Amino acid sequence: MALSAENALFRKYEIGKLLGCGAFAKVYHARDISNGRSVAVKVVSKSKLNNNVNLMAHIKREISISTMSRLRHPYIVKLFEVLATRTKIYFVLDFVNGGELFAKVVKGRFCEDLSRKYFQQLISAVSYCHLRGISHRDLKPENLLLDENGNLKVFDFSLSALTDNVQQSSTY
Repeated sequence: MALSAENALFRKYEIGKLLGCGAFAKVYHARDISNGRSVAVKVVSKSKLNNNVNLMAHIKREISISTMSRLRHPYIVKLFEVLATRTKIYFVLDFVNGGELFAKVVKGRFCEDLSRKYFQQLISAVSYCHLRGISHRDLKPENLLLDENGNLKVFDFSLSALTDNVQQSSTY
């Protein structure tokens, strides 16, 4: 089935079903028209940002951290691009289809091996960020997604902070 650019977001992304809602954003499943790849599109209304200076600062921080090509790691959700109109900001992200870690946590305890796996993946991602001078500052099960292979992906850098203390390290 060929995808059509006719009604697509910026003639690039065909928007699909709603995946989730937050206090100031909605996330949709979408398809990249050029290659058919599944992506997630986080949509933020500028009208909600204009009334909240702190929220605007969080969004600007998320854009600057993610778009500086600083975050390329197997356990961090990748941001492909940021688009904007007069009324909305669109974050085009990796589509991570395993849901939030929170949904698994509420179902009960994990076995030791699975807990160890998630912990090691989280520490790997956090260490990677810290070496690049980035502190997430909002790590919680709702901001940890699972991919189709059951691997953890850190998401939502809107409350993160940057430092000048950046070390050189290998890339992933």
